[in-house]
Amino acid sequence: MRAIRRILSLARQQWLWMTGGIALGFSAIAVNCILMAVSGWFIASMAIAGVAKSEFDYFFPAAAIRILAIFRTAGRYAERLVSHEATLRMLADLRVWLFKRLEPLAPAVLEKYAGGDVAGRLRSDVDSLENVYLRVVAPIVTGLLAIGAALLFVFYLDTVAALSLASVLFISAMVLPAVTGRLSRQPGEEAAELSGKLRNLATDGFQGAEELFLLGAAERQAAEVERVSEQLVAAQERLARISAWSLSANVLCAGGGGAAMLLAGGAAVRHGTLAPAALAMLVIFAAATFEAVGPMAGALQHLPAATANFDRLLELADSALPVADPPSPKALPASKEISIRDLRFAYQEGKKVLDGFHLELAQGERVALVGPSGCGKSTLVDVLLRFRDYQGSVCLGGVEVRDLAADELRREMAVLPQRPHLFNTTIRENILAGNREADAAQLERALEDAGLSNWVAGLPAGLDTPVGEGGGEVSGGEGRRIALARALIKDAPILILDEPTEGMDAATERLVVARLAERTAGKTVLIVTHRPACLPLADRVVRMPA
Repeated sequence: MRAIRRILSLARQQWLWMTGGIALGFSAIAVNCILMAVSGWFIASMAIAGVAKSEFDYFFPAAAIRILAIFRTAGRYAERLVSHEATLRMLADLRVWLFKRLEPLAPAVLEKYAGGDVAGRLRSDVDSLENVYLRVVAPIVTGLLAIGAALLFVFYLDTVAALSLASVLFISAMVLPAVTGRLSRQPGEEAAELSGKLRNLATDGFQGAEELFLLGAAERQAAEVERVSEQLVAAQERLARISAWSLSANVLCAGGGGAAMLLAGGAAVRHGTLAPAALAMLVIFAAATFEAVGPMAGALQHLPAATANFDRLLELADSALPVADPPSPKALPASKEISIRDLRFAYQEGKKVLDGFHLELAQGERVALVGPSGCGKSTLVDVLLRFRDYQGSVCLGGVEVRDLAADELRREMAVLPQRPHLFNTTIRENILAGNREADAAQLERALEDAGLSNWVAGLPAGLDTPVGEGGGEVSGGEGRRIALARALIKDAPILILDEPTEGMDAATERLVVARLAERTAGKTVLIVTHRPACLPLADRVVRMPA
C-alpha cells in the first residue's frame, strides 16, 4: 500500500477530480439501488393491491422510477467521464514527474539500461498505473461507501436483516478480495516483469533488425520473443482464471445475500414488523448492493501488477544522481576560462579513461582536441557538462564546476554531442529546441552557419519538413548540421563541438568550417575531432594520449 500512497501523493493536484469520480460513482450506485428497491416495492404493492382489490396510487412511484432511471444513466456517464479525466490527468502528472527525475540521470545512469527498457518504463509502465485509480482506489472507496449506506438503510427497516446482509457483504467485500489479492500476487508480478521484458526484446529487435539479419541471429531473437510471450500469456491466463473464480464467488455471495434477506425479512413480515411489499424491496435492494461489491475483489487482483510496475519506475526515478548539485552553489563566474588539471576518470575500477589530463582554455580561445578513439575525448565533454563525476580539478573562471549549479553551468554552454538526437518533428522545431526565443533572423543565420540554407530552400516543405523518428528521414550529414544549427542558435559564450563535420562531404565540410570560423570568433570553443579539415578552426591543437 506504500506504493499506492506514493502514487496518489504524486497526483495530489488531481484529488478534486478523483474525489469527484468517486462521489459520482457512489451516487450512480445509490441511485441504482434505490431504483431497484422502488421497483420491487412498486411491483409488490401493485400485486397486493390487485389481490386485495384496493386502491393504489401508482402515478408517483411510476414517475419516480422513470426519473431514477434517467439519473442512473446520466450519473454513470458522468462518473465515467470524470473518473477517466482524473486518470488521464494523473498519468500526465506521473509522466512529467518521471521525466524530470530521469533527465539528470542521463547519460551516466540511463546508459546502464537498454533503450527499449527506459522507453517502456516511461510509456507503458506509467500507462499501466491507470489501474491504481480506476480499478483499485475508486472501486474500493466507492464500494465501502455504498456498503455503509446500504447497511444503514436496511438497519432502519430491520435489524436482523441488516446483520444478515452485513455477514454476506463481509465475505464478499473483505474475505473474497483478500483471497483474490493473495492468489493474484505472484502471477500479477510475473506478468508485469514479463511484459517489460517482452517490450525490451521487441524494441531491441526492431532497432537492431539489420544487424540481426546480417549476423544470422534473427531466428534466435524471434524464438526468444516467442518464449517470453508464451510465459506472459500463461501468467495472464492464471490471472484470468482467478478473475473468473472471483466473479463466480461474488455471484454466489449475491445470491446468498438475497436468500439471507428473504429469510430475515420473511420472519419480520410474520411478526408484523415489516410490510409485505417491503420484503420484495429488501431482497431486490440487497441484490443491487452487490454492484458495488463486485469490483472490490478485482481491485486487489490488479494491485500486484500495478505495484510491480511502479517499483520498476522507482528503480529508475530513485537512482542516485551521478553528480548532485552542491547544497549552496557558488555564483557563476563572469570569466569563461576553462582550466583542467590532473583530471582522472574511470568507467570501471582499474580501467582509467583519463589519468592526469591537463588542459587550459583562455577566454575566447579555440582549442582542437585530437586523439585516437577511446582516449577519453567524449568523456571529457561529459565531465565539463557535469554529466559525470571526476577526480582532479575542472574549473570555469577559477570556480570548480562541481561547486556550480548544473543548470546554470549548462546555460553557459552550447553543445554538439558525438551522437546528437533529432526529435520526431520538423527541422524548425529541432533547431528551435536550442533557443525558443530566437527570431527569424537568428534562425536564418543558424541555417547559414550550419550550411543548411540551400538544402532547406530546396525542400518542398522547407523548415516544416519532418525529420522522422530519430532523424530517419534525413541523412547523417544533414542530421548533424541540424544539430549544429541547434547548438549555434543558443548563442552561448562557450561552445563544445564533438565531431562537427562528421558525415559531411568535402564541399559541405569546407563551407561549414568557414562559417564556423566567423561564428565562433570571441567565444571559448572546444572542438573534439579527428578530421584535419576542422583544425583551421582552432587557435591551437592539443593531442590526447592513447
